Amino acid sequence: MNVLAVGCHPDDLEMNCGGTLAKCAARGDKVTMVTLASGNVGHKLYTKEEIAAIRLEEARASAKVIGADYICLGLDDMFVRRDYDKGVRMVSDVIRKVKPDFIITHGKDEYMVDHSITSTIVFDATMAATVKLFPSDYPEYDKFTPIYYMENTMLVNSFPDEFVDIGDTIDTKLEMFACHKSQIEWLKVHDDYDILAAVKNFARTRGYQCDTKYVEGFCLCKQAHHLPLKRYLP
Repeated sequence: MNVLAVGCHPDDLEMNCGGTLAKCAARGDKVTMVTLASGNVGHKLYTKEEIAAIRLEEARASAKVIGADYICLGLDDMFVRRDYDKGVRMVSDVIRKVKPDFIITHGKDEYMVDHSITSTIVFDATMAATVKLFPSDYPEYDKFTPIYYMENTMLVNSFPDEFVDIGDTIDTKLEMFACHKSQIEWLKVHDDYDILAAVKNFARTRGYQCDTKYVEGFCLCKQAHHLPLKRYLP
């Protein structure tokens, strides 16, 4: 299957669905990881251009861990909603090229607007990708795509209804996230927060609830045309 995962910033996918993407890759799926924004405001020591370049290489290294493709669409951090229409066009193009069997992205009720807007952009892009006359250099995709929404950051106000046991890929998930060294450094300074340990703890929390070790949770998009006839998640 073709799997498309769309996050807002570099490291968002690793945090919330890295173990699931690793399982997808292991079962033979073609995985494409996309971020809308470049991560260009997430540091105190570098310029916007410098940190964007650093985070691009970190994201590529993370995707390489599982043999995934990585695409950065290059929008500015904190201004994704300003570029809403541009974002829909770009994600629509990615869908038309990748032809995903299903998509993973942010939920609509996140703690920051960049994440929440990404969710809506992706949803709108799944429609736009099927419309022949929507502006694009690529032919339309011939189907709507099921969407699975990742859990909210730190599991806050998050109530998943789909679960993936990532006990066999938790180490891969952490290896992927560890590639984002600049983000780990910045969150330590900005929030006094050990994000790598927290990522493991979040998966362990859901694991306790599911009577296993490590779990990632998702909510299926329940809208017309998007309801799958089978389970796509591992």
